[in-house]
Amino acid sequence: MAKVSVVIPLYNTDVGYFRQCLDSLNQSSLAKRAELEVIIVNDGSSVDYTEIKKSYPHFHIFSTENKGTLSARLFGLSKASGDYISFVDSDDTVTFDYHEAMLRTAEETSADIVFNDWAFWTDNSKYVCTNDTTINSDFLLEDDAVLSKFFSSCGAEHSYYVLWNKLFRREILLKAKENIERLGLSKLVFAEDALTSYFAFSHAKKIVNTHSGYYFYRIHDNQQIYVSDRDKFLNQVHSMGKVFEIMEAHLGQISRHDELYPMLKKWKELMASSNLITAKHSHFSDMKSVIMDTYSVNKIGRLPVSAQKPYEKHLLLPCNLDEIESLLKEICSSKENVKIAVKKHSYIDHRLQDLLKLFPHVITITYDKKDVDIIAPREIHSLKLRILHNPLVYKIGMILVPKGSKIRKLLKSKI
Repeated sequence: MAKVSVVIPLYNTDVGYFRQCLDSLNQSSLAKRAELEVIIVNDGSSVDYTEIKKSYPHFHIFSTENKGTLSARLFGLSKASGDYISFVDSDDTVTFDYHEAMLRTAEETSADIVFNDWAFWTDNSKYVCTNDTTINSDFLLEDDAVLSKFFSSCGAEHSYYVLWNKLFRREILLKAKENIERLGLSKLVFAEDALTSYFAFSHAKKIVNTHSGYYFYRIHDNQQIYVSDRDKFLNQVHSMGKVFEIMEAHLGQISRHDELYPMLKKWKELMASSNLITAKHSHFSDMKSVIMDTYSVNKIGRLPVSAQKPYEKHLLLPCNLDEIESLLKEICSSKENVKIAVKKHSYIDHRLQDLLKLFPHVITITYDKKDVDIIAPREIHSLKLRILHNPLVYKIGMILVPKGSKIRKLLKSKI
């Protein structure tokens, strides 16, 4: 019986991206033990996914009218049977141990929400944002500290309010679903992650994070987050404004309003600054007053440094990552102990140290190449990517290179 249900909202995603997403879930260590249920909600796509459906007959696929990502997720939740729920976007992928690490952590700690590590995936590279506090720290928080954690970054770190880097106890999300449907917001198109996450955190009694595997968030030009026209931008602003109103009203009903409201206020100010920058870059005129009114802010200041650089420090992952991950999956699926020689402090060493917690009986790590079963492959990092991902090069380039130039575009291509 499935312990984890993965809900995937699907709307006109590139067929190749979608197949990679499903392949990664199909190779999950939980899927191999029939403990992972995959629920795909086709939200009125015009793309034909017939061939993909044939390739994954064991995945549950439902088709609905186009009502948006939130509606698709809530529909998928209503069909889920797992004790825990995870959301995966249809153009993203996960490592084979990603969901097992969260499940084991949830079972061991009785947590309602579990965070795991994640990385960005561009056309050029994959990299981990190492100064994201959900990745570079360990926490296990209970009761009042849960909602405080949600607001702690004041919106500067999106890892707190997105849905895709977490595992939720099913009952928690069902309560959040009730809140959303009671407010009549199931058709909300933008800011739905923040809304759902807020209600989930408000009901959760314990949260924790773990570090094993990655969720790879793909960056590409066809994402819904990109602003293509004025109406879409206004919809984004008004949707986030509505979510802020709901949060503020909800916080007003709890005793800790005075503690949490200042963090919400800073979040609104940060969002206003960020939206105004987007409006200027997109040449949408007369947006300042709309943004100020929507977020109820008196002025829009410069975007704080803390918000500009939350993901600047990062770890570039090897170019031959697929080869390495395939090897790790093969080792962990072995029924016999495998002795593997690795380079100390390398990516493979880091991954194996985490995997030891999940599969202690099958891995022996050594830094001596004598008398081993496997010598880990050399990790490849191209010179071009090492230069582009060098923080000093990036900072100097962003200062010296003119806006709109090809070199500046190349420097920013990693993000």
